[in-house]
Amino acid sequence: MFGLSLVLHGFVLLAPAPAPQPVPEAEEAIAEDEFVDLLSIGTLVPSEPEAASAISTPPPSTSAPPLPLPIAAPPTPTPAPTAPVPTNSPSPPAPAASEPAPATAVVADEAVAEIFTRLTRGSGDSDFDSTATSFPAIAYLIPQGIAAWTPEEQACFFTQIDDATYSTQPGVVSLRYLTRNVQFIAEQDIPRTFPAPQYAVNRVADGYCDRPLFQVLQEGQPYLFISLVGIGVGAPGQQASGLVIIWASDPRSNYPPG
Repeated sequence: MFGLSLVLHGFVLLAPAPAPQPVPEAEEAIAEDEFVDLLSIGTLVPSEPEAASAISTPPPSTSAPPLPLPIAAPPTPTPAPTAPVPTNSPSPPAPAASEPAPATAVVADEAVAEIFTRLTRGSGDSDFDSTATSFPAIAYLIPQGIAAWTPEEQACFFTQIDDATYSTQPGVVSLRYLTRNVQFIAEQDIPRTFPAPQYAVNRVADGYCDRPLFQVLQEGQPYLFISLVGIGVGAPGQQASGLVIIWASDPRSNYPPG
């Protein structure tokens, strides 16, 4: 047995080694395919994020961006008025001086009563005051009485008058109807009622409504005005009776109406 083993071993050693078997082409093709697949996989794998990126990020729009909403402007504050700047322009000419307004008399009721007490007594104890018994009825109805006056003449002293009632113009303080010749009233009774030096009586030129008008001053200051109106028959200034009308101010500045 031992010797047989030696013989076989020697046979093996002496026998020529077989030539190497060539690698089949099929295996090379498989290896190449695997290599190509690996390359293809290497190139295809990164493309998936690009596709995802293309889907997730839209391409920039070519349209114009939306306009911003208008913002309301804050209200403009109103400037405070400023005082006019004085200029050196010449001042307009002063208007022509008008006549001074007549001074208004202030006559207390008790003073009026005293005035008429002195006026109506005349000389002595005679009392010519017939206001309570004869005015307006007798003064209105007698010949050439107040009823014979024109409406304009009546409006000089009265806003309304008839044989029963009357109302005087607003400037009238009071009146008295005297049954005495108006010439005596003008020349004697009125001056005696307002004695100097406390009073001064001035007859106003042209009178008022074609009747005599007197201005009375008290200690040099305007006090009152008196109209003397003859009533009844007789020449102007010679009638047998007359009205004595006291005004608070110059009646020429306000009457007659129109």
